[in-house]
Amino acid sequence: MSYTSYTDLKSVEESTIVRCPFKNCHARIIQVGTLPKVNVENSPDMTKLSEDDNMKQTETYFYQIDDVWEFDNIGVSRPAAELKEPIITSDTNEKVDIAVERLLICSECDKGPIGFAGIPKGSENHHQNLKYFLSCASVLYEVK
Repeated sequence: MSYTSYTDLKSVEESTIVRCPFKNCHARIIQVGTLPKVNVENSPDMTKLSEDDNMKQTETYFYQIDDVWEFDNIGVSRPAAELKEPIITSDTNEKVDIAVERLLICSECDKGPIGFAGIPKGSENHHQNLKYFLSCASVLYEVK
């Protein structure tokens, strides 16, 4: 089975599978389906796929997942302290500040981060308000 990086991805189909980027793992994380892709400014530092990647320029797009149960496989770090506070820009150009609660990791190999979870500023600090953001450039893609 072959996987491709975000920079080499020609198109994303609903059947595209997002996989863990780490060697000897490649666990299935989520099916892309119709996940919204959002622009993120000031995101926490994410995993680089290779030392040659210039992640600062490409690390702006994330898939937004509103419910943790949509994932096939995801782990979270302990509560994060003093991480950057990203700004999410939606399809409607609305900007939302996010208070990062945790980083996302692969639950099979416990490596990451490949994303983050946070609560929009102004929302009640409750786990039901968590939004999950999976880095497009920090994972691999299986295109069927």
